[in-house]
Amino acid sequence: MDNFFHYTKEFQTIDFSLDRIRMAVLDAAIDLKRLGKVIHIAGTNGKGSTAFFIAQILQKQNFKTALYTSPHIESITERIKLDLNDIEEEFFDKTFEAMKPLISKYRLTFFEALTLIAFKVFDDFNPDFTILETGMGGRLDATNIVDEKIPVITSISQDHSDFLGKNIYHITDEKLAIVKDNDPVFVGKNPEFLMEYIFKKLDDKRIISVQTEDGGSSLPKPYSYNFNLAKSVVSYLVNRDIPYDDYKLPPCRLERIGRFILDGSHNPSGLINTISNFDSDTVIFSCTKDRPFEKMINILKVKFKNIILTEIPNNGRTIYIESVKADKVLKIKNPMDAVDKSIYISGKSDIIIIGSFYLCGYLRKYVKGFCG
Repeated sequence: MDNFFHYTKEFQTIDFSLDRIRMAVLDAAIDLKRLGKVIHIAGTNGKGSTAFFIAQILQKQNFKTALYTSPHIESITERIKLDLNDIEEEFFDKTFEAMKPLISKYRLTFFEALTLIAFKVFDDFNPDFTILETGMGGRLDATNIVDEKIPVITSISQDHSDFLGKNIYHITDEKLAIVKDNDPVFVGKNPEFLMEYIFKKLDDKRIISVQTEDGGSSLPKPYSYNFNLAKSVVSYLVNRDIPYDDYKLPPCRLERIGRFILDGSHNPSGLINTISNFDSDTVIFSCTKDRPFEKMINILKVKFKNIILTEIPNNGRTIYIESVKADKVLKIKNPMDAVDKSIYISGKSDIIIIGSFYLCGYLRKYVKGFCG
C-alpha cells in the first residue's frame, strides 16, 4: 500500500473534504449501520489509549468489537482490529486490492483509503460496537462521515497547528465538530476554561464530564484519566458497572522493554503529562518537523540530564538534527546508534524513548534485542 501511494504523507491532501470518502463508501456498497453502535473519539492527547481501553472493556463484557486507530507502531494491520486482534496481513492486502479502484477513482488520501478499508472490514464483520479514533481534527476527518454515534472528546491542546491553527478555541471547534445530532457527549479531562467553552458550544447537548482519574486503577497518569473516561462510556452503553480487571496499555504508551521505556507523546502537553512518571537521567528524543520541537526539547531539559536528539528513518517529516538549535543535547542521526550511546552514558538507570510513535515503532524491535 505504501508503494501505491508513492510516499504520500498521511495528512497531506489536495482538498480537505468529506465528499471523496462519502462517495467511495457509497460506491463500495458499505452499510455503515452494520458497524453496530459507534463510539467516535476526537481530541489531542489520549485518543488511542481511550479507544483501546473501550475496546478492552467491551471485549471483557463479551461484546463483538471493531477498533480503528492510528498511527501504527510496527505493522499497518494494527490500525484495524477485530475483537482486539489485528487483521491478518493477507486479509488486509485482499481488501486493499478490492478497494484500489475506488481509491484511485476518488483520489483518496492515505488515511482516507485506510478508513475505507476499515469500514469495508467492519461492514463484513458486523460488530456490536465499533470504536473510531479520528486521525486529525474532527470536522473533516474521514471517520466523521458516521452520523449515528456516541462522541467522546479527550484532552485538547495545540497540535497539528499547520492544519488546525494555533488558536485553542478554533482547535476545540474542530474536535467538537464530530458531535452531530448525538446525545450524550462524553468529555475527558480538560482545563476549566476549555470545559466552560465546551459546555457553551454544546449547550443543547447532554454532556457527561469525566474530569477525574480512576482511583482504583493501577494505571499511571495520564492514562488513569483516559481509563476512567473509557469506563464511563462503556458503563453508560451497557447500563452496568464495570468491574476492575487487568487492563493493559497499548504499545508505546509507557511501555517497558527491559530498561527501556517507550512512549509516543508527541506534543508539549503530552510530554509534560508523561515525563512525571520517569525517574531517569537519559532520554532519546525525536519528532516530526511540524511539532514545536525546540519547546519540547526545553521541556525535556527540566527533567533529564542526558538528552540524545535523533532522526526518524524513512520518514520525510522527521526533524533534521543539524538544523535544530539546541545546546546541551547530544545529536546522533541514526536512532540505533543513539540507543547504543544511551546505554553507555546512562549507567544502570532506565532509558526513555519519546517524542513520536514513528520513532518508538522503529526502535521497538531493536531494544527488544537487549532483553534476550
